[in-house]
Amino acid sequence: MTELISGKNVVLFFRERSKFKEEDGSRLKFLTEHSVSKEKESDTVITKDGPITTITDGETSFDITSLAYKNDDGTLAVWEELEDCFDRGVLMELWEVDITGVDDEHLDVKPTYYQGYLSEYEKSSPADSQVELTFTFIANGKGIKGEETLTPEQLSSIKESIYEYQTIAKVTDDTDEE
Repeated sequence: MTELISGKNVVLFFRERSKFKEEDGSRLKFLTEHSVSKEKESDTVITKDGPITTITDGETSFDITSLAYKNDDGTLAVWEELEDCFDRGVLMELWEVDITGVDDEHLDVKPTYYQGYLSEYEKSSPADSQVELTFTFIANGKGIKGEETLTPEQLSSIKESIYEYQTIAKVTDDTDEE
């Protein structure tokens, strides 16, 4: 039977473009949603024989929303990095990756790669809900589809869980596991 693509299997990696020789792209964990919007500009001229419309390339943008846990230093570090890149207005890289079927034996993916800038950054702290990060990435160009093999570190970031397995039996040593 045909299977639908699950939104939870489409993840994003980011990197400041100037660091492409020093750092791997970082996965933004706990995404609640992201959307990609592509627009084209149109111009219509009315002639005596009828309207003539021309289309030119427009804008590609990502609207992204994420949560974080206070003990999750990795996600909070990515939030801080994104805010710093927004404040400095630096060129960023973004990869949108469908990880359906990825496991220890199957690491090949077909991401779409973009370069662009963060145009909006909002951290919302409502009294009745969790802190949420929302931002917009505006791409230069249309993006490029490619093929890549995930590294063990990238696979690990995909497989990470919110918490680790804990034994049913009481913990008898002096560790502070909660």
